[in-house]
Amino acid sequence: MKNTALLFVVALVIMASIDFIWPFTTERTDGDVFEQGLNTAEMQTYQDPDLGFTVRYPSFFAIQPDSLDEHKGYVRFSYDNERTNVVLECYALRNNGQSLKSGMDSLSQVLHATYSKLGNDYFILSGPQYEGETKDRRIDNYSYYSRFLNRGKLMFVYTMVYPDRYHDHLGRLFKEIDKWQVYKDQHTGISRTDSFMLDATRKGHKKKRAVFNHEQING
Repeated sequence: MKNTALLFVVALVIMASIDFIWPFTTERTDGDVFEQGLNTAEMQTYQDPDLGFTVRYPSFFAIQPDSLDEHKGYVRFSYDNERTNVVLECYALRNNGQSLKSGMDSLSQVLHATYSKLGNDYFILSGPQYEGETKDRRIDNYSYYSRFLNRGKLMFVYTMVYPDRYHDHLGRLFKEIDKWQVYKDQHTGISRTDSFMLDATRKGHKKKRAVFNHEQING
């Protein structure tokens, strides 16, 4: 009996040792390293100076300076290394009066969406990433995930473009996009973005350019 008990204790010690050593001997992928950094990173908040919307992004993502000059209400953040590239984009589209369902269906075709979800004031689209004016050039092994949020005359978009092999490592960013909102003024109930648009209109900033079935703000 004593021998049996001793063997049981020895077996437990061996298994515990294996369990302790295994995580340190298992080779980690670059996706594992990225996920660890993502899950522990501080989230920074960016506020658009023209439209007033806010968006959160990981502190180790860099704001692309040229994106701030492209057109009004657009910003791009990116994580780049020798092996991969993850991009976050946030921008505003002018809503041309389409219903949310019609807008989702229209953009689903243009953006080659393989998944869509319709909410009360938003929709989600995702699928393989294409580029070009008509979205006709497939970027191999890359996909996108986008939240379109309807706010009156404007549609706000938060998009992530990522390598497919990183999909399972991006849980925190998927959740961040899913819960993203455009904040409202607490006193008037008017969205802060509508207030910024009114101010911009009074100052004569109403330039724009067409994008698909919506119009993107340009300044």
